[in-house]
Amino acid sequence: MKKNIYLNTGIASLMAFILLIIMNYSWPQTDYSLNDVILGNIKLSEIEKGSFIKSIGINYALDTIFIFSWIGSWIGLFLHFKPINSNIIGISFLASFLGALLDITENSISFGLLVGNNNNVENILFMHSIIRDISFWLPMIASFVLTIVIPIQKDLPIIFLKIAGTIGVLFAILGMYIQYFSVIPYYWFGIWFLASAIFLLNNYKKRIN
Repeated sequence: MKKNIYLNTGIASLMAFILLIIMNYSWPQTDYSLNDVILGNIKLSEIEKGSFIKSIGINYALDTIFIFSWIGSWIGLFLHFKPINSNIIGISFLASFLGALLDITENSISFGLLVGNNNNVENILFMHSIIRDISFWLPMIASFVLTIVIPIQKDLPIIFLKIAGTIGVLFAILGMYIQYFSVIPYYWFGIWFLASAIFLLNNYKKRIN
């Protein structure tokens, strides 16, 4: 694998990590949720709703950039670990790639419901919640499978990656279904991409020394 690929995919991983932090602060800090607005549980003025839609739109635009960074990061991991077991690593990459596509689908559905007048909103939101869960499950499973296949080494970047992909994933899955730990899945994504960035950029550094 060429050193420039390590650099580019390492930067993509780092960008994904940074974008997650930015999106955490760019999301509208309100007493009501996006679903409350979509379902009409909260009444907003035209100005308030316009401002809310703009904030959500900015966040989803950032999330789209994040998706490309996500895919770029996994390309680096796939190319590096492919010699270990091309079939299993390939399946892991495909699962994460599908998770990224579902993330875009999830955003499109919720933003469409926010700006439009739709029938069967509750049914669509139910489907949206299923898509959302799958978009979390796929990259988590992909990361778990990938890191299980990686041989145990004393190299710290690999140790960090393995911890994020095993113990980290188990806590993230726990957080998806226990309200008290609900923020863990979001933090897990940040930890995973940080670990990926460190791993890929460390390999780039090794090849220029």
